[in-house]
Amino acid sequence: MNVALDRTLILLIEHKDLMFQLIDYMDQQQRQDLPTEVFFNSIRVKQDSVSRKKETERLNDAFDLGNLVKTGIVSEFNKSRGTIAFQPAVLEIFRLFDKERVRGLRSADLENIRIQLENAYRQLESLSFAVHDLAFLEQHDQLFDLLRRINSQIQNNTDHLQYEADRLSKRLDQDQAVLSRQESLQHREMLVQVKRIYDREIIPTLEFLNAREYSKTRAPLTVIDDISRLYELRGHEDDSYYIDQYKLSILSHYKAVEKVKQALQRYLHQERRHRLTYNAIEQAYLNLQTLAQSTFTESLKDKYIFKALDSETLYFQGLKTHAAGQEARIEWHDRKHLIYFNEYLVSQNARKRSDNSAEVKTFEKPQNDRHNAIKRRIEQLVEGCDIKPPVDDIYVLMHDLLAEYLQQDYQLNYLLYGVSCFKQHYAKKFKVQVSFNRPQQHIRHQNQVLEYNKREFIL
Repeated sequence: MNVALDRTLILLIEHKDLMFQLIDYMDQQQRQDLPTEVFFNSIRVKQDSVSRKKETERLNDAFDLGNLVKTGIVSEFNKSRGTIAFQPAVLEIFRLFDKERVRGLRSADLENIRIQLENAYRQLESLSFAVHDLAFLEQHDQLFDLLRRINSQIQNNTDHLQYEADRLSKRLDQDQAVLSRQESLQHREMLVQVKRIYDREIIPTLEFLNAREYSKTRAPLTVIDDISRLYELRGHEDDSYYIDQYKLSILSHYKAVEKVKQALQRYLHQERRHRLTYNAIEQAYLNLQTLAQSTFTESLKDKYIFKALDSETLYFQGLKTHAAGQEARIEWHDRKHLIYFNEYLVSQNARKRSDNSAEVKTFEKPQNDRHNAIKRRIEQLVEGCDIKPPVDDIYVLMHDLLAEYLQQDYQLNYLLYGVSCFKQHYAKKFKVQVSFNRPQQHIRHQNQVLEYNKREFIL
C-alpha cells in the first residue's frame, strides 16, 4: 500500500526518535548512507514498541522501503551494497528539531561555499546586467538564493558550536574529581571532543569569517564585497545594498564563534596536560616492566624479589618530579572571575536562544537616522524637479543639484541614492541609457572619487 508523502512525513515526525537513531548511527560512523540491515532492525524495534494493531499497520505501510523510495524520502537504494540514503533535505528537517544533531561546517564545507561564490562572481562579471537579459536574471536569482543559504548555514553552525561548548563545559566542570578508571576515560574522551571541535570546526569558521587574514585565495567575505561592488558599478544600487546586508549578517557571527573559542581554550590546556601525564605514566609502567623482566631468574628464591636497583636511574623519580610541577586537581589554573563571568554569559545566551522560538530576521533600514532624513530630502528634490530630456550625464546633473540643495550635508555617496530616485521617478516616461566606456567617468568631492558608467536621459 502506497502512502502519500505528506502522511509519511507526518508519521516520521510523530516518531522522530526513530530518525534520531538513524542519524546518530550515520554521524558516529561518519557516513552519508545507512546499511539496510540497520534500517530494518530499527523499524522492527519501533513496530514492536507500538501496542495498538492499527498504528502498527500504519507504520508498516508508511515505513515500507518501497513506499519511502516512491515518495522520495529515500533518494538511493543500492541493492548490491545493501545501503540506502535518505534525501538530504529530510535529514536536515530532523536535525533542526535537536541542536545536538545539527551538523557543523568543516573545512571542506566552507571551501565549497567559497568556490560557489567565486563561480558566481566570474559568471556575473561576464554578463551585461541588463534588466531584459534572461541569463542575468537567472544568475541574479541564483546569487541571492546562495547568499540566503550561506547565511542560514552559518547561523546553524554558530548555534551548533554554542550548544556543543555549553554541553562540554557543563560536563567537564562537573567532573571536579575523577574517582574511577571508567570516569577517567570518559573525562579524557570529553577533552578529545573539545580538541576535535576546536581544530576542525571553530578555527576553520573563524578563518572563513575573517576577511583581513592573508591567504593564497580570496576570503569569501571579500568575494561578496566584489560582487556588491560589481552590482553598484553596473547601476543596481539597491541589489548592492542588500548584498552588503547579507555580508554583515554573516559577519555578525564572528564574535559569537570567538567567544566559543575562548570558552574552550582552557580545556585545551587541560587536555594537553592530561595527555602528557598519561604518556608519562605509560612510559613509567613500560620502564618498570622492563626492569622487572631483567631481574627475573629461574631461582625460586629470586622469583618474586627485585634485585637492588639504582634509585637515580629509576624512572619513577622522573615521574615524581613531573607530577610535582602540577596541581593535584583538574582545575589547574587560578580562578579568574572575568573568564568565568564571560563563560557564564555565553552559556546563558545559548540557553536563551535554544528556549526561544525561531524568529524571521529581516533587513530594515533604521528609521530614526540622520541619513534617512537626508534621503527623504533627496526624494522631495527629485519629485519637485521638472527635468526633461535630453540630458548627457545624469550623474553630473544630480551632483550639481544635490551639492546646491544639501550644501554642507552633501556627501558623494548620496549621489548614488539620488540617481536611483531619479531613475525610479522618470523611468516610466522617458528612457535611461547606460554607456559602458573605458575609462569610466569620474566625479570628485571632498577627497572622495566616484567612478561610474555614464547614463544618458533620452526620449
